[in-house]
Parts: sequence; structure tokens; C-alpha cells
Amino acid sequence: MPAMAMSSRAAVVLLVLAGSVALSYGSGPKLFGYTAGSLNGPENWAKLSPENKICGDGKRQSPVDIVTKQAISAPNLDTLTRTYAATNATLINNGHDVSMTFQGKVGSITVNGKVYNFEKLHWHLPSEHTINGQRFPIELHLVHKNDAGNLAVIAILYQFGAPDSFYFQLKNKLAELAKEKDSCNLEEEVSQVPAGVIHMRSLQKRTGSYFRYEGSLATPPCTENVVWNVLGKVRQISKEQVALIETLLPAKHTARPAQQLNGRVIQFYNPPNSTISFQM
Repeated sequence: MPAMAMSSRAAVVLLVLAGSVALSYGSGPKLFGYTAGSLNGPENWAKLSPENKICGDGKRQSPVDIVTKQAISAPNLDTLTRTYAATNATLINNGHDVSMTFQGKVGSITVNGKVYNFEKLHWHLPSEHTINGQRFPIELHLVHKNDAGNLAVIAILYQFGAPDSFYFQLKNKLAELAKEKDSCNLEEEVSQVPAGVIHMRSLQKRTGSYFRYEGSLATPPCTENVVWNVLGKVRQISKEQVALIETLLPAKHTARPAQQLNGRVIQFYNPPNSTISFQM
């Protein structure tokens, strides 16, 4: 590869890594993993860096198993109404997850009277959250951040079925990202491709029912004070669409094990005429 191209790539990598740190999502490529029993596996995240101490000591960690019969009805919670604008986006593969970031303001949600702006989205395979012990093929996280730097995440669970319309526009770009992955070393850098203008309409559907609890980042440094909102309606996605994301990752399992609730309460918001995919 020409020296100029290498230099350009290095600059891009540094910028992306800086953005990753700013969002408090992870400590860089491949510094942690998901293989149980490995030196950098979930049970050892706290040992990888002093910054990760809360991964082992925290009492409000994520993800969790949501037991529906223990969830507390909370009809006064936020509706999570949102309108997401179509905007230019970038797909990023950092070796442990695939994410998409956006240019400019995309949209926002209001949580407990505070506005959180949509920052990025990313996927985990299989799902990190489980419902009554059931794990799903894939989970999508819509990450929002307020002016104080706190996060609120909307989590969408998927089961295999009909194709999801949101992923039609990503098919070619995910394939392009897979080719970019093959030309770089994900142990040391990230790969990325411009995704063009992404239409977000299918992700702004009326939220309806959801489960809420206070948790943390599900990756190091496992920072707490994250408001999690796990949608009560499971969406459908095709196996082919999941495979597009799965082929980008070094392992087929990128989900942290469920963490102890430690006395936390999971609330359940279920407005009239909403759909819930689970027995309550």
C-alpha cells in the first residue's frame, strides 16, 4: 500500500479512536474480549485497566435478565417519542462491535425531563439482554447522550423472521466494510466506510411498551448511570441480514453475560394499544 494511503488511514484511525473515547465506549480495539475464561474475557475486564475497576466492583451493571413477572408497572414513564432525521453516516468496525455514527443532529429523546441527543448505534450478537432467560439472535442499541455526558440507550431485540426494512439500505455498505476489514489489522486499528444518507424512519416507530432500569455501559470501562430502555416488542430480521453483521466480527459471540440486579427495580411502561411480545 502506498505510504500516502497508509498515512491517511492512520490519521482516520486516530480520529475514530478519539471519537470512541469521547463517547466512553470501550478502551480501544481488542483490549477486551467476550470469550469466557480467556485473559481478556468478561470476568477479567476489571483487571485489564484501572479504568475498568467498576466492571468488577459495580453494583448497577448491564446487561441483565429481565423477569417480566417481577417488573413494576410504571404508567408515568416517558413515551420516548422521537423523530430521527435522515443524515450522512459512517459504519465502523473496531474488532469487537460494528457501529454507525452520524453527522450533525439526528434527533433526541426526553428521559426524566432531560433531553438526550442520538449519538450512535451498534449491534451485539446474540442479544445481551435476556427476557425470562431467553436470548435473541441480535440486539441493536440506540445510544443517546445529554449535555452532562450521561447516556440513555434504547435496546431493540430481534428474532429471525421477515427482513427488516432498515437494513436494506445498509446491505452494500456492510459488504464494503467487510472488504475493508480484510485490508486492515483490527488488533491495532479500526475499519470504516461512509454509509451515505441513512433514513431512520423505521427506528422512530412509536415505542409503545418497554422495560427501564438503571445500568451501565455493557463494555469496558462499564461506567454506570446509564438509563436502559429495552423495547417490549421484539422485531423480525432475516438470517441473511444478521449474517451481514456477523461476518464483520472476529467472534460470533459479542454479548456480555447478564449481571446481578443487586436490588434494582425494573420498571415496565405499557401504554394503551401497545404490543408486548412477552407474557407479563
